[in-house]
Amino acid sequence: MRKLILISSVVVITLALLFAGCYPPDCPEPDAKKITASRGTVATGGMMIGGAAGAVEPGATVTVTDEDGNTATTTADANGGFSLTEADLPSDFDHTIGHKIKVTQDSEGCEESPAVSVPIEF
Repeated sequence: MRKLILISSVVVITLALLFAGCYPPDCPEPDAKKITASRGTVATGGMMIGGAAGAVEPGATVTVTDEDGNTATTTADANGGFSLTEADLPSDFDHTIGHKIKVTQDSEGCEESPAVSVPIEF
């Protein structure tokens, strides 16, 4: 019986070591403090969503989702900044001030990050 327990333990440990690292880790959360969402006006060209340098990983695919599930994506620049304008958003994207958008990033070597919430401002 002890041999069976020992063999079972060795098999479990071996399998755990083999599969640990087979799945990429989550990407880090975007830095919500560096991301803004402005409803904008006709004069400013409409809604603008942007991340300053370091908001996400350089070259990451950034996905922005409104409260209704409408999404838009863009690619971060070499400094980890990004921008989306009215023309980049679906026509039914929520522009309501006070509502929140969710921002995630996905880059090479990691799975899509947890979402951060950013309020839509004027």
